[in-house]
Formats: sequence, C-alpha cells, structure tokens
Amino acid sequence: MAAKKLDRPRNDARFVLTSAGVITLFFFTSIKDPFNAPKLWLTILGGAFLMGHLLSDLLVKRFTENRKEIKILGFIVLSFTSFLLIAALATNVKYVAFFGESQRNTGFLAYFFLAIFLLSAAKSIRLKNIEAVYIAGISVGALMTFYGVLQHFGNDFVKWNNPYNAVISTVGNPDFAAAILAVFLVLAFASIFATNWHIGFKVLSGILCVVILQVIQWSQARQGLLSFGVAGGLFVVIFIWQKNRTLGIISSIGYLIVFILGLLGIFQVGPLAGQLYKASVSIRGFYWRAAVEMLTSHPLLGVGVDRYGAFFRVYRENQYPVNYGYDITSTAAHNVLLQIFAMGGIFVGLSYLAILGFIAYRGVVGIRKTSGKNRLLVAGVFCAWVAYEAQSIVSIDNIGIAIWGWVLGGAVIGVSLLDSQDVKFVEPEKNRRAIAKQSNVQIATPIISAVIVLIMFVVVSTQFRAESQMFNLSRYAVPTDQANRNAYHPLIRKVADIPWMNPIYKLEIGSKLAQAGFVDEGFAEIEKVIAEDPQSYAGLGLAASFYEQLKKFDKAAPLREKMYLLDPWGAQNLLTLGNDYLQLGQKDKAKEMGQKILAMKSSEAVRTSAKTQLGA
Repeated sequence: MAAKKLDRPRNDARFVLTSAGVITLFFFTSIKDPFNAPKLWLTILGGAFLMGHLLSDLLVKRFTENRKEIKILGFIVLSFTSFLLIAALATNVKYVAFFGESQRNTGFLAYFFLAIFLLSAAKSIRLKNIEAVYIAGISVGALMTFYGVLQHFGNDFVKWNNPYNAVISTVGNPDFAAAILAVFLVLAFASIFATNWHIGFKVLSGILCVVILQVIQWSQARQGLLSFGVAGGLFVVIFIWQKNRTLGIISSIGYLIVFILGLLGIFQVGPLAGQLYKASVSIRGFYWRAAVEMLTSHPLLGVGVDRYGAFFRVYRENQYPVNYGYDITSTAAHNVLLQIFAMGGIFVGLSYLAILGFIAYRGVVGIRKTSGKNRLLVAGVFCAWVAYEAQSIVSIDNIGIAIWGWVLGGAVIGVSLLDSQDVKFVEPEKNRRAIAKQSNVQIATPIISAVIVLIMFVVVSTQFRAESQMFNLSRYAVPTDQANRNAYHPLIRKVADIPWMNPIYKLEIGSKLAQAGFVDEGFAEIEKVIAEDPQSYAGLGLAASFYEQLKKFDKAAPLREKMYLLDPWGAQNLLTLGNDYLQLGQKDKAKEMGQKILAMKSSEAVRTSAKTQLGA
C-alpha cells in the first residue's frame, strides 16, 4: 500500500507535464478561434483534475506537513487568486473578466488554473524526477520545431489566414513561436551538460538546438534569440562557476556587462544598439506607459480583468496615434507584469510579483544546495523559467507559452526541496480514525476531481458550442432574398441564444441579423453589448454605422460623440461625425470636427476630406 501512495506525486508530475505539452501543441481549426480558445479549455479541464488532488491533500493535511515552502507558496497563490477574483467581480463585463478578451482568453479562469498547475508542479516534481521536465520540454520543442520547418518551406498541412510570416507553429504568431521555442532551447542546451543520457541522445539534443535556433531566426522574432541569450548565458555562467570559482567570477562579470550593454542596445543606446534595437521596442514603450497610467488612475482594482484593450485609447499618449495611426489600438501591455498590475490593481500585481520573487529565491536555494550534475539539472530548469520571464517583459501572456512559465516555476520550487526532505507517505499507526480518514480521502480523490472536471466541462462545452457555431455561421453568406432570409433566421438565432457568448461574437451576430433584414433584432443584440459595456468602441461604431445607413443621423451622432470621448484621436470617427452633423444641418459643429482633424496631423487623405467635406 505504501508503494502505491508513493506513486501519486510521480503520476501528478507526469500529468502536469503532459498537460502542458498538449496545451501548447493543440489547436482546432473548426472553431472561430483555433489557437487561444482550445488552449484555455484544456487548461481549465487539466487544472480542474489537479484541483481535485490538491483538495484531497488538504483534507488529510498530507504532503503539506513539514513543508513550510509549499505552505508559503499556497498562501501567496491564494492571495493572488483571491485579489484577482475580487477584481474580476468588480469588472463590468463579466464574460471578459472570467474568460478574457477575444483572441487572448486570459481572464480569471485562465490565471486561476495556471496557478493550480504551479502548485501541482511544486508538489509533485522533485530532483528524483527532474529529468521528466527535460524530456517533456525537449519533446514538445522538437514537435514545434518540426512544424515550424514545414511552415517555413510552405508545407503546412493547414492553410492559415495568416497576416504574419509563415512560422507561427502551434501558437498562432511568430513572436509567440520564437518565445516558447527559446524556453525549450534552454532545456535542450542544458541537457547536453546536465544529464547522464547516452551520448547519442546528447548529440540529438545538440542537433535540435541548432534547428531550433534556425526556426527562431526564420520567425524573424528577435525576442526568442534574446531570451535564449539571457537564460543560456546564465546557465553557462553557473556551469563555469561549478568548474572553477575564479573563472566563475570572471564569467559572471562578463555576463553582467554583456547583459547591461544588451539591455541598453535594445533601447537604442550603446554599441549594440544597431544589432539589438527594433522599432517595435518604441511602440512597446507606449503600451507600457499606458499600463502605468491605468494603474495610477485605478490603483485598487485596476481597469478590469483583461480590459486593457477597452481602456487603451483613453490612456495612450498623444504621440502614439501620430506615429502609428489614429485607428491603431492594442489589447495588451506587451509586458505581463504591467498587464497584471493594470488590469487587477496594486494587490493583484504585488501578489503576482511575490510569486515571481518566491520562484527566483527557491531557484537560487536549489542551485546552492546541490552539486555536480544535480546542480546543473536544477540550473537548467531554473534558466528555462528565466527564459520565459525574459520574453514576458516584451510579450503577452499567451496561454500556450504561459502554461510553461507557471509549470516551470512550480518545478523550480519543487526541485529546491531536496530528496532528504521528502515526506514519506506512511500511514499513522497511533490513530485509527486518522487512518480511516486518509483511506477515505484516497478513495474520494478521483471522485472529487471528476466532479470539478464535470462542472468545468459544462462551462467549456458552452464555450465550444459558441466557437464552433460562430465558425459554421461564418461559412454562410448573409442572404439578400426573402426566402433565404427566412431560412437563415433560425440558424443565426440558434447561435445568438447560446449563453456566455463572447461580446465580439454578439456584435457579429447583431450585424448579420441587421444585414439580413432583421434590423430590430440586430440592434437589440448590439445594444445589449453596449449596455453591458459602455466602453465598447466596436459596439458604438457598429450601431452608429447602421443608423447612418438607415439615414437616422440624429441617433448616429450621439453614439459617435461617445466614441470621441473614448478616443479623442479617432480621426476617421471625427470625419464621420462631422458628416452626420452636416446631414443634421449643424455646419458649425461639422467645421469644428474638421478643425480637430487638421490639428491632429492625421493622414493626408483624412485631412483632405476634412477640408472638402467639412469646410475646415
């Protein structure tokens, strides 16, 4: 019996690592969002299963006894998720708060179950099974790399509607592909020095490193190379330090100098500026400063969970639209820490920062307390986590990448708890009631997990239904004749009545209803979105556009005035609003809009229209 109980942590570790790999690799082409939505669903279901195990452990106080580190981690995670839940409940658009922004899906549920993965990894991964982390990461990295090679040479088995270069791998974007491949590259590189694998496997790891570097290069996303440079360089320093203390000190100083010069170069300062600076760094500066403005304006609860995009137009600097366009916006701060502070407020941000700090601290402890190959094994996992954190400074928390950041963070904590500290699953002999309680909970564990998974499956299945129905609906052209309209109506109505619908999909449904001739129903769907989310720039614009098509300029103008308040730099909106004023006979107001446009230094086409149409 005792031997079977010892298997639980190892089984949980396998499940955590396998789930992380499946989440990163999986996509589904027959739904509206083929990448982010299914990754969220798998995170929810996998996290629900692990949550059952965590709850059963709490019931018997098993595996947390004599584990102050796990207790500390549990307290920090509980603080983070509790504060985030409060912020989600305070967010006016509950769908976004819990399921996340469209094409991002990083609401409360995503972070809650990522935190469950963190705890589960910390409780189940130890030095004795650390090589499982390497095997999982390298395996997933090899599959993603192979797919990236196929994409680069035009042999992708999916015909993506892709605005980027071909190398999007299984995460849907070249930046994301490069970022996660950098994490796996660190594990493959470290495995050459840290493991006792057969020389043949080490040669294969070396070949994989070369191919991953090439695929990252093909992605044209420099952040992947920089992340590997930071984390791989750190591993080399640890390796040298272990061999010779003097050389370790010299290499540490060299690493620090190169790191500082590289950081300055990224920001267009110093000798490496020509090699490292990209224009995208400047645009990210606008995203970061907008996030800071959101936090200072909403310090306690933030602007709302995953609501950065709804407030970006309000808090972006005036120079941003001048540089990049008046209708260009962003749904993310492109810095995970700033994103979390902005959307959840100071308490959510500080508790997330505490998680990162605790992981970093335990990583240092784990490296210091080990030696030889074990030290390098721990260092490799820690450096892979550093690679994730390095890319998160300039990227978003895409679930396919984030799952590895949280799992590796948990693994760092877990392997810092050395084998000699491991709690043995020995049944207490002094108290039969305690024995009976532990036995009953052991039996109940799969039941607890099954119940939580079933509840979450109901949630996920509703989301799947909405995504698949919207995908199917997009294959039908909006009919123009009455007979087809009558057949089309029940089809689209069926989709509209699905609960927990993405607000963006609701707007699309409203638009299709209106275009099909069911104007009142279409407006009703659009107005529901606007009522729930007064910040919905897309909803206001869609309603105003339909009113203008119906020649109801008296109703369109107030909506565009609201859009102006949300985005004073929306030149195209001001041009349309000016034309609405002209239709209402309000020439002075129209001219005023034209003058605002001219003062913006907007595009020549819009400026010309402001002069000729609005008399500015």
